[in-house]
Amino acid sequence: MMRRAIRFLFFFAVLLCGAAEVGLDTVPWTDAAYSWTPDGPRLPRINRNLSGKGAIRIGGTDFPNGICGHTGFSIVYRLDGTADSFSAEIGVDEERLGNERMEPTDVHFVILADHRVVLKRAQALGAKAEHVEVDLRGVGQLELRGEYGRGFRLQRVAWGNPVFRTRTPDALRSALERNRKKHEKILAFVPQYPDAPEWKTCRIRKVAWNGFANAYRIEGKEFEALLVPEYGGRILEFRKKDGENLLKTTVYPGAARLLRGRTPDRSGGHFMRCHPSPAFYPNDPILKHAPYTISFPADGEIVMRSSESTLFRIVYEYRLRIREDGFELENRIINRAPLRRPLGIWSITRLEPPRLKQILLPPERNTPPGKLRFEQRGSLLELRKSPEGIALFFSGEAQKRNAMAQFQAWNDPPEIRTEGRNGGWMTIRYERPKEELNGEYPIHIFVNSELTEEESHSPVRLLNPGESITLTERWSVGRATGENR
Repeated sequence: MMRRAIRFLFFFAVLLCGAAEVGLDTVPWTDAAYSWTPDGPRLPRINRNLSGKGAIRIGGTDFPNGICGHTGFSIVYRLDGTADSFSAEIGVDEERLGNERMEPTDVHFVILADHRVVLKRAQALGAKAEHVEVDLRGVGQLELRGEYGRGFRLQRVAWGNPVFRTRTPDALRSALERNRKKHEKILAFVPQYPDAPEWKTCRIRKVAWNGFANAYRIEGKEFEALLVPEYGGRILEFRKKDGENLLKTTVYPGAARLLRGRTPDRSGGHFMRCHPSPAFYPNDPILKHAPYTISFPADGEIVMRSSESTLFRIVYEYRLRIREDGFELENRIINRAPLRRPLGIWSITRLEPPRLKQILLPPERNTPPGKLRFEQRGSLLELRKSPEGIALFFSGEAQKRNAMAQFQAWNDPPEIRTEGRNGGWMTIRYERPKEELNGEYPIHIFVNSELTEEESHSPVRLLNPGESITLTERWSVGRATGENR
């Protein structure tokens, strides 16, 4: 094993002897995230520290060339296989502003090649810079991340002397220029929104709503719903006719919603995230907040589709099939990367806690793959179990800012029934999992003072380029359980 590693390192060194160095400060990134600074959200700095007032300094050494930002740091380079390696000197920049006190601080540096973690290091403030190098031969995309550690305010992520090595520098520069322009084109994309169709199954109208000119209101036999394809394909209202909407309707309609790190993760309604993720949760506003297309392929059928995510190289699709008391919703993720990779769906529907009275759940499976989990800080929920099922009652009391509650279980069937304080009901029944869910649960509820999330998860499967994975759920008004109508 040792001999094999030595042979590989020797071959790699010989290969790079004829390679040119291309500094990351001389080429455009494909996409980058804004992160926190004392002066407001900011993109990473090139060849300067975070304030822009001096050079990058790690462990007492200045780096005239480099990239500096704050945790929540993410830069993507779409390489298209044109680089052989990446190297840098990593550490925490030592800049301190006048009002910042010294405290223990560290940052977790993460490098991903084609969405796989290939390097992870923790660096403390004051420590000498550490040299890192990764092989990029055949790699289509590189992401540099700086994740949270201790001492938030001083978590200044610094990459000193970051360089690509390549035998084809012109091809590398061309790929980076081309892919930056492609990303800018995606950000500028504005779909053409069709007039509402005339259907027999239900009435659908095109309406203006909360700063968006192209929302669609659906009026079925027993329910009403609102779709906003201009805002991440969200479902933002669902109610019994003339009843109360229980969904959270918070949106951020400004242009900043298209930029990573510029919009809080507090928007309401239905959306999804992808599995697996190198961070606590995956975040790309192209999927979450950007305009989706909408089409009406058949009477009672609606499809909303995202652009391709530059960060994740996936496409989201929501397909609704209208029923008398609601709709069937098919969540779909399509793999657009030119490689086989694991993908899964994390379905999320956000509701307004002040409007909610209780959540009712069926009993657990007799032999569930995972034990029921319930934890909370504060007193947001009261859990009651009976042979008929599980009830979560909302206290309605004022809570501290950090109050939260989380419930996870293998309920059978995987169904969530929610009652509002004014008597309204909505039910979501998720697809029954046929296998374990990589440690996740088919029923997952999260509550804090600002929102309630009703969640479910699909399995994670290996998808070839162009393949997709789906998770289906059935939404209905009313409280009756039993098989879906």
